[in-house]
Amino acid sequence: MMRALSPLLLLPLLLAGCAKSDDNVAVANNGANVAAVETIEDMDTVPANAQAADARLPTDDWVGRWTGPEGLFLDIQPSPDGKPGHYALTNKDNLDRQGDYSGIAEGTTIRFVRDGKDLAIRPGSGDETGFKYLAGKQDCLIVIAGQEGYCR
Repeated sequence: MMRALSPLLLLPLLLAGCAKSDDNVAVANNGANVAAVETIEDMDTVPANAQAADARLPTDDWVGRWTGPEGLFLDIQPSPDGKPGHYALTNKDNLDRQGDYSGIAEGTTIRFVRDGKDLAIRPGSGDETGFKYLAGKQDCLIVIAGQEGYCR
């Protein structure tokens, strides 16, 4: 009978040995995590102005007020949420309407939706706006070629 009980008595000791190997694995994993943190900290040593320059988008240069004829305008501001490439747009596109829109940078355009239409703001010339008032100007943004544009 003593021989039949011996393996049962050894079972807790065997399980305790397994638990120790799991602890060793956990300790080894913790060591690996420390190395990953050190790598991230090394990346943080890049000067903040270099990081900001890399994150800058071409559309960031468009922030400000752009004017069209007869009091029409397009005002582009960084989004209040601070996300890169997101903009708050205020647009008076005709004499009867002024609206606020959310814009998102996509390459060298800012996309937004107005009246259910997906529109894109892109750089262009005063001649492309379709307005005699803006003809000859070079620093302009076009929403609809020949119909809607704004210049500085």
